[in-house]
Amino acid sequence: MAVNYSLTQISTEPGNPSAPKKWYAKMQASGEVTMDEMAEEIAYATTLTDGDVLNAIRALLRQLNKHLAAGKIVRLENFGSFQLQLHSEGADTEEEFTPANITGVSVQYRPGRATQAATRADAGGLTFRRVPKLGEAPATGSGGNDGGNDDDTGSDGSFG
Repeated sequence: MAVNYSLTQISTEPGNPSAPKKWYAKMQASGEVTMDEMAEEIAYATTLTDGDVLNAIRALLRQLNKHLAAGKIVRLENFGSFQLQLHSEGADTEEEFTPANITGVSVQYRPGRATQAATRADAGGLTFRRVPKLGEAPATGSGGNDGGNDDDTGSDGSFG
């Protein structure tokens, strides 16, 4: 399988319009998969029905949310762990900091070993294919990638 990417030019010093710019890879999604579709695929590979799989996934999500809201780290073995991460505005002193300084919360995901292995270009078998940016015409003569390898078995860039 190949991971599609396009290139984008970004300043090396955000906020400084005169700073030099460099080109960076930007992942381009090749679609999406729904929970229902994944449940069907899991059901096909197991003795469970797709309804059983959906119920188990929904129950897992409820428990994940419950434990995150309680401030716990949720470890799902080889899949990875989830933890809340707080975003806040700084205060001049410790005494001046209040919960009002907290501006948001996000979920931090740390992949487990099996997930990390699947996302390595070397051992995970990932390859990379350059594609045009959304709304951009394909480059002529490149076959849509920069390695000239249309069978998705080569590596057109580095990962990580």
